[in-house]
Amino acid sequence: MGADKKATLAVNSRDMIGESPVWDILNDRVLWIDKASGTIHEGKADKDGKWGQTNSWTLDRKIGAVILRREGGLIVTSGTEIYTLDHEGELELFAETGADPDLVQLNDAKCDPQGRLWSGTFALDGSASSGELYRIDPDGGVSTLLSGIGLSNGLGWSPDGTIFYYIDSFTGAVDAFDFDGRRGTISNRRSVIRCEGVGIDGMTVDDEGCVWFSAFGTSDVRRFSPDGAEIGRVEVGDIGVTSCEFGGSDLGELFITTAAGRLPEPLWDFVGFTADMADRAAAAPGAGGLFVCRPGSRGQPASRFAG
Repeated sequence: MGADKKATLAVNSRDMIGESPVWDILNDRVLWIDKASGTIHEGKADKDGKWGQTNSWTLDRKIGAVILRREGGLIVTSGTEIYTLDHEGELELFAETGADPDLVQLNDAKCDPQGRLWSGTFALDGSASSGELYRIDPDGGVSTLLSGIGLSNGLGWSPDGTIFYYIDSFTGAVDAFDFDGRRGTISNRRSVIRCEGVGIDGMTVDDEGCVWFSAFGTSDVRRFSPDGAEIGRVEVGDIGVTSCEFGGSDLGELFITTAAGRLPEPLWDFVGFTADMADRAAAAPGAGGLFVCRPGSRGQPASRFAG
């Protein structure tokens, strides 16, 4: 296993539920969200390489993820719907999943190499099988690819575009599928990483095909080889980590979002928390901030939505 790394606080944004980091290579900026407040943050590095928040947009709704768009502007998931967001901060409905917003909500989202959007839901009542995984095509068409999901979370693709990785946090595993890029379909589901008692949250795949995921219950980000062996960690401290993504000019900086909100009690057993651990995670210095480190690996450029 490689040497562990320690992340440092880049932006003290104090997000209740920081999520969805994405590197915009065309504009040299990192974007991330606070799901609870509906805020999208923008961060850039100064000439000395120090990161700071340079802009933000606060929407009038809770949001699940922010995605780059080829035509400019952004894509935002909210409730059970997908919106476009222009440079002035105006939302416009793009597609509807048809799911009941009183029962489920869209969570993490990413685009496949062909520019199709993938996003899944989780049940608002915490049930373990009410969610679904959707593919949203550039023409606005919506297809359901998986059902019986508990908590849809991280998504990613191998560098050659033949494997789709997916996290349903309630399973305690990262699953892999064969990915057909032409059809946008998945098959041959198998668990490639299992971590019991850890909250497996947002993830990314580096340019060597290794999977990185945020381990909420242990406040670190873990790296696994394609064959499922743990080969590295990035430590954040006592804070609840939620997602991770590579960025920076050389795609060598790992951005990590965190949460300042106290983890709900029904999830304590799932991630191995106690009341003391939940309080400590929410109150830790830098909780809810954006962290960064250089772990010695590089990521892949983020795919943009083609719609």
